[in-house]
Amino acid sequence: MDKKDKILDRVIVFAAHLGISLRSFSLSIGASAGYLHRLQSANSNIGGDFIEKIIQLYTEINPTWLVTGEGNMLKEDHIVQESAVTYGKKDYFKQVLLQYLDDKDIRDKLLEIASK
Repeated sequence: MDKKDKILDRVIVFAAHLGISLRSFSLSIGASAGYLHRLQSANSNIGGDFIEKIIQLYTEINPTWLVTGEGNMLKEDHIVQESAVTYGKKDYFKQVLLQYLDDKDIRDKLLEIASK
């Protein structure tokens, strides 16, 4: 994204990255449901109080990118690097679930629940 774009443009990109609508994103930051749509229609920009809420709520976002457009959208510790060879081929949910079930306490609790 070109750094001349407005903060609002980057917020829209970030909401799309999260897979949520502008309405849901607006509500998540304590704004009215149509807040971002109204700003977009008026060719306006997002207010500082909401920028602060975004940074507090969405800790994975890179504040420098949000404000200036420079750098990566996500903080370095939230960037997922996946090679072109494995892109889309790994089942991350399955991997996490299997790791979760490897925990003996969790496995025992699930067996206890299942036996009731």
